[in-house]
Amino acid sequence: MGLLRIGTAAKRAGYQVKILDSVYEGWDNEKTLFCTSNQSTMFSYGLSLNEITERVRQFNPHIVGVTCSYTHQWGNAREVSDRVKSLDEKIVTITGGVHVTGLPKDALLDSPTDYVVLRQADVSFVELLDSLTKKEGAKKLEEIAGIGFKKEGTIRFTSSRSFAKDIDQISIPDLSLINLSLYNKPYHSAGKRNRLDGNLIYGFTSIGCNTGCNFCAIPSSQGGFRKMSEINLDNYLEYIKSQGVTEFLLEDDHLLHDLPWARHVFRKLKEYDLAWFEEGGMGLFNLISLLPEVKEDFIRDSARNQKSVFQSAFSGRKAELTTEKLISEMAESGCYGGYLAVESANESSLGNSNKPTLNSQEEHTKRIVGMFNQKGMDITCGLMLGFINPLSHGQFYVESQEQIRKSIFYGQKLKKSGAAFINPFIVTPLPGAPNFPLLEKRLGHYMSHDTDEGFSHEFATMSAPNDSWTRDEMNLLREHALLVGNGLESYRLMKQTGTWPVGDRN
Repeated sequence: MGLLRIGTAAKRAGYQVKILDSVYEGWDNEKTLFCTSNQSTMFSYGLSLNEITERVRQFNPHIVGVTCSYTHQWGNAREVSDRVKSLDEKIVTITGGVHVTGLPKDALLDSPTDYVVLRQADVSFVELLDSLTKKEGAKKLEEIAGIGFKKEGTIRFTSSRSFAKDIDQISIPDLSLINLSLYNKPYHSAGKRNRLDGNLIYGFTSIGCNTGCNFCAIPSSQGGFRKMSEINLDNYLEYIKSQGVTEFLLEDDHLLHDLPWARHVFRKLKEYDLAWFEEGGMGLFNLISLLPEVKEDFIRDSARNQKSVFQSAFSGRKAELTTEKLISEMAESGCYGGYLAVESANESSLGNSNKPTLNSQEEHTKRIVGMFNQKGMDITCGLMLGFINPLSHGQFYVESQEQIRKSIFYGQKLKKSGAAFINPFIVTPLPGAPNFPLLEKRLGHYMSHDTDEGFSHEFATMSAPNDSWTRDEMNLLREHALLVGNGLESYRLMKQTGTWPVGDRN
């Protein structure tokens, strides 16, 4: 979605744009890269570096933009820049994405990229293009907010760019820039497709999140919650329908933050007859807060410093909105599944991560999972294993193996309650997340600094500083959680398809 947004902005500004989605264009190309130091095998999927280089040569661009949304992909992004420069040193390379936003200086020092664009680059990328092409009225480099570059042997950064308050300008992509048929596979990134008679698209109706979990980089890269206007949502859905889209993967960072907006989105998706899957992540605490039996005082106590994240839920309760009613509206609107951010059975792990502790309430969660199942929706429950948080006086909060196994058992019980899949992730400090600088500084050798071997929620990056578990043990615990939570057949299917083994009921 990021490349499509940036490409759309550049095209509207008058530039000739070519988007290369190297993963999907080479979807069936699997290659073993190497085995990590903890014996995990790393594979690559997509076009090879030689194929990417040849595509760039054929297009013969003046400027090449590279995105790096995930830190464990930094090695690939760096190599792409290397290959571009090997074709012609005069080609300007620009790199953006979440990783670059979190570690902009490292990105400039560790690669041949000429410029980095930080945060949401829809405006800054175009302003940079205007400056590089000496367009009339263009800003000087130093006047463009939100970029970094090398000049006279030094690394320089301009002023920070504020997040766009109005996201209407960035929310409708130009689908002529991509080949939609590339995404019409039997499976998408969250499971099995619901409809095979049309195109599938990934998109959003809001961006950003206000929760402030200290392990998450979304607030630093996307900002707080903002939604598009109602008229823009109509225009967006009408446009994608005109392009043959029948299925929509909703990637909103926190859809349930604004419940009236979420319900409006449900109604519109139904109106345009779009089958849809919520992949961005539904806040479990939002759903628990709408259960009639849960008292408001209990909700407030669980929120600690985040009482504002429940304002919409409290308003909904006054209007007699319940969890069951909301889930029913989702099902009736064409939603066939989603990702439920459960995260932990341990109240202390959630609280120390600046997360509402409601998520640890097992009985409420089992009931909600059952509601989704009864309405015919396949729900993947996400868990987080191995919380480490810096405390005062050089101390750490470290999740014990006993606590980790408690979360694994939590997942097993949710599977029995009707969850389609239990997806355990490993808590990983990501560049841009609030706790990343402190963990990087204080963990020392307990934290890997090799971006090829960590910095993914699927590979352990940290060992416990109290030596209660190692990276190797954490990787094994995750595999154990996948197996006992889902069974051998689902585990095999996940490995074979590269996605969540859900959707067979459809």
